[in-house]
Order: sequence, then C-alpha cells, then structure tokens
Amino acid sequence: MGLGAHDVAVQALSDDVALRPFVGCCPHCGHHRGWLNVSCQVCGRRVAREPFVAMVGAALSVGFLHTVGFGWLLAPYLAFGFMSIALVVTDLEAFRIVDRLNIRGTIAVGLLLLVASALSGELDSYSRALGGAAAYFAGSSLLFIAVRGRGFGAGDVKLSAQLGLVTAYLGWGVLGWAVFATAVIGGVIALLLILAAGATRKTELPYGPPMILGAWVSILMVGLGAIPIPP
Repeated sequence: MGLGAHDVAVQALSDDVALRPFVGCCPHCGHHRGWLNVSCQVCGRRVAREPFVAMVGAALSVGFLHTVGFGWLLAPYLAFGFMSIALVVTDLEAFRIVDRLNIRGTIAVGLLLLVASALSGELDSYSRALGGAAAYFAGSSLLFIAVRGRGFGAGDVKLSAQLGLVTAYLGWGVLGWAVFATAVIGGVIALLLILAAGATRKTELPYGPPMILGAWVSILMVGLGAIPIPP
C-alpha cells in the first residue's frame, strides 16, 4: 500500500501526469524506474524514503485490520490509508494537498464506505460519518476564515471532510479524539521545529500531516480499546 501511495503522490505533484500506482516512480525526475531498482536509471537518485513509506503503509494496514476486522469495512479504510499516505507525501514535499488526489480519494472512500455499510447493515453509522464529515469541514472552514488562510490552507479544509468521514463512522468520540490529537501533534511538531531548526511563528508548516496523523491515531486507538466502538 505504501509504495503504491508514494507513486501516486509523486505523479499528483505534476498536474499533467496520469495517476498510476505500482510503477516505482522516481520522486526526483518522475521516471518509472520500478521497485526492484535501488537507483533511477535516468537521474541516478537512490531509494531513500520509499522503504519508510512502505513500512508505514504495512503498519497502517495491520492497525486498520485490528480496528475494523476482516470484513467489508476493511476496503474503505485501506483506501483511506492509501490516499492519506499519498497526501502526507505531497504536503511534506510541496506544501500541497493536491485537489485531484484529495477529492477523488474522498469520493472513493465515501462510496466504498457506503457499500460496506449497506452490506454489513451499518447504514446508521454511515449517516453519522456524513455528519462527521460535514462537522469537521464546517469547523475547518471557520478556522480557515479566522486565520485568513495563514498556516491553514484551502486544501486542509477539503481534507477535513475525508478525515471526518472515516473517524465519525466509528463514533463521534473518535472524531473528537482525532481533532484533539491533531492539535497536540501539530503543536509538538511546531515546537520541535522552533527548537531544532530555528523556525518562527511566521514559518510556513504543512498542517495536512498532523491532521492525517490525528485521524490515524484515533482510529488505531479504537483497535487498542482506548476508544470503544459504540454498539
């Protein structure tokens, strides 16, 4: 999952490139070098972050499986994991939550979640998920207006709908924990950057990764029993 998400992220940063996972895309020049090659045949860049991304994808897959079980719900949550890893890469790489990736991913996850809910008889949970997506989106929109887009962009607002969808499906408390974890993670990262790299309050920092990490943490906490799934 992680390597495929990495490919899509690299391609999404070039607006005229089709999204094709599982080709081993070089993040430096975009050449499809393949996953078995440790260096790009065109620019010579060696594999660097790709193994870490692959490990994150594997860990997320196991964590989501532990949370939702081996059933219909696993498909939308793996799709969410795939899309969110790709969005973390694009935001860290270019401070961009790419619309064509984020919006398509939100629609895909939403449709998969709807089908899974219908097949498992959990349409009430899906209704709550839609409410969570709307609530997170509304809150993010108000924050965007309050800060006038400084440090929190329109892409982050659009991202919040997908995060609200997958967390509120498991419970309102899960969405609440996701928002709380996002604030904590974002604050810790900002503090570390100030201490280690001399960043200031005016330094531009990507806020998408803390939002995604907050959602991951809350979902994984459900699987660990820290947040009980409501009956």
